[in-house]
Amino acid sequence: MNKRKFNIFLLPMLALLLILSACGAKPAEPTAAQAAGQQTESTDEASGNDTAAPTTEPVTLTISAAASLTDALNDIQKTYEAAHPHVKLEFNFGASGALQQQIEQGAPADLFLSASTKNMQALLDGGLIEDGQEKDWLTNTLVVVVPKDAESAVTKIEDLTVDSVKHVAIGIPDSVPAGKYAQEALTNAGLWDSLQDKMVQGKDVRQVLQYTETGNADAGFVYKTDAMTSDQVKVSFDVEAGSYSPINYPIGVVKATEHQEAAQAFYDYLQTPEALNVLTGYGFSVAQ
Repeated sequence: MNKRKFNIFLLPMLALLLILSACGAKPAEPTAAQAAGQQTESTDEASGNDTAAPTTEPVTLTISAAASLTDALNDIQKTYEAAHPHVKLEFNFGASGALQQQIEQGAPADLFLSASTKNMQALLDGGLIEDGQEKDWLTNTLVVVVPKDAESAVTKIEDLTVDSVKHVAIGIPDSVPAGKYAQEALTNAGLWDSLQDKMVQGKDVRQVLQYTETGNADAGFVYKTDAMTSDQVKVSFDVEAGSYSPINYPIGVVKATEHQEAAQAFYDYLQTPEALNVLTGYGFSVAQ
């Protein structure tokens, strides 16, 4: 066989061998990283998992709070909701005694911010506030205010008996802590019984302030913090501190809350320097 015929015969044989070799070649083994990726991908597909970051569910917290906290908490609400866009704060402002009764009757509430230790203690004793999630928070002082333009000679508690003072406003003592403190001060001054005909009672301390602002009362017992919020009244005098019980504001997480984590977070936030700076700006003092 000559060289030319040999080449003609050899070339088709080589081509066939190459084809057979390619068909029988084993696929390259995947690297460890590729194998791990394929396994994770397969697991995610099988379980239906979404690899995107989880979103935080929106939460609405209901806070039952003493009426005297209204302005400060409205400011705190703006800051807190801006930093926690998934949380909405809804405040139920009122007299601490009335709020206590609402919680006892099953009204929805996640936190209770009271203006009286007595009302908080009642819920603690009833097992309605979480153990270890309650503490004294703020303090306040009691003052007597008169309408801003009043030409009043009232400078001390005994002056409430003068004929020019026709009406004296206080909160309902049984449900409004400010009213209870006023009753104590008037009793200690020997004036509670003699002033009964002049008494105008409000459902909470803010209504007492309103009565005085509008002139429906010639004088009213309110907290220092309430007096600071109004440009329609002026402080006539500070009620003598030793004549009434210390004004403490305890706070607590309601045991029946359905949002334990969010309620705890706001409870903790209310004790931070940021929140306390707002509250002291409204005249409150931090409990020691």
